[in-house]
Amino acid sequence: MTLWIKQFLKFGITGLINTILTYIIYTLLWQMTSPTIAIAFGYGITSIIGITVNKQWVFKSKNDLSKLAFRYYTTYLLTWLLSVMITHLISHQSTINGQIIPLIALIITIPINFCLSKYWVFSNHQN
Repeated sequence: MTLWIKQFLKFGITGLINTILTYIIYTLLWQMTSPTIAIAFGYGITSIIGITVNKQWVFKSKNDLSKLAFRYYTTYLLTWLLSVMITHLISHQSTINGQIIPLIALIITIPINFCLSKYWVFSNHQN
């Protein structure tokens, strides 16, 4: 198995675990706080887990975590915006079932997120 495929699988596992953890955090907090605060807290915690696990396990980056943070959160924001745009366009320009639309957005954004992470965020060839 090539390094690229191994990293992509590890990236997917990390994302899946973070999604599950975000949901668990949300379900534990939403009644004590609010749904908005609960999801914000969940995403905040799991984004820190994500940057750490991707740096150390997925991409084995030697770069300082503080140097990676800007690129990581920029990538996070860009892929989130792309997901929102894809969802908006498909929901307004097609008859695709609304429950399927997030899956289409993921099929598009996951590889983009992976490539940005591999070649920009966690690359060991940064200046």
